[in-house]
Amino acid sequence: MLLAFPYMHSYLFPEDLIPSVRFFDPGMTAESLPEAFRPDDLPLDPKTATALINDSIRFGEQFKDPGEMAYFGAVTADDYYEGSSMSIQAQLTRQFDDGQGEKARREEREARARAQFVLLLAWFFEERMLELQGLEERVKNAWSAMDKGLGVDDEDRLEPGVAAHGGTESHTGGASDGQEVQLPWQRIVEALPAFIGEDDVLVCVDDAIHAAWEDLGIEFSPADAKLGLPAGALAARQPAWRFAGRRIEPANLPPARREVTVAVIR
Repeated sequence: MLLAFPYMHSYLFPEDLIPSVRFFDPGMTAESLPEAFRPDDLPLDPKTATALINDSIRFGEQFKDPGEMAYFGAVTADDYYEGSSMSIQAQLTRQFDDGQGEKARREEREARARAQFVLLLAWFFEERMLELQGLEERVKNAWSAMDKGLGVDDEDRLEPGVAAHGGTESHTGGASDGQEVQLPWQRIVEALPAFIGEDDVLVCVDDAIHAAWEDLGIEFSPADAKLGLPAGALAARQPAWRFAGRRIEPANLPPARREVTVAVIR
């Protein structure tokens, strides 16, 4: 399976670049889309997933400065759980503390639940980003319609003051006008191995992420033609924690220790 990385929504991936590419679905909604891949054995059901996201939103609202929140930045996943509310931690561990089965098996299930939680947060983040983009586009269209109604033509728009005013009023704070919102790809690449197979390939079309991997010393070579990737695609196979930029193997993140294959299309 070819799985888009780090995006989980088809709107963010170049259309028709790879017809067979799938998009990871962490199980937030009741039903999955045709182009999505949702594992059959996700530890958290949609109801629990929604509750966790809502708790995360409430947790984040207590921070005046979003930069203070151990949400997605350079911190590790462990930092998030330690700083998060007891409600989030309890929901992640409650169903695995029943005393049934071997300890190793329960710990594995909890690790997969935490990995799913990271992917749920990333999926929800993309949803909000797409909503903001759509909102800003509607605001711009509304301004354009108003211009026509007022008789403001292109020559008027050449006036610096008018152009600046229109640009300011139409900006909603979303990811547009050449701005890009950085997705938490380091956390995503460490979480995905909990749900994908040995032969699955993560497909990346982001030049900045590829550059980051090259800076880490990860060597890419021409991808196997059998993968069905476009000409010129490169591939590398490493433990997920290496792709995440860690210097040493994490002892408490089992999925991150698994090897994954990443393909880059430039």
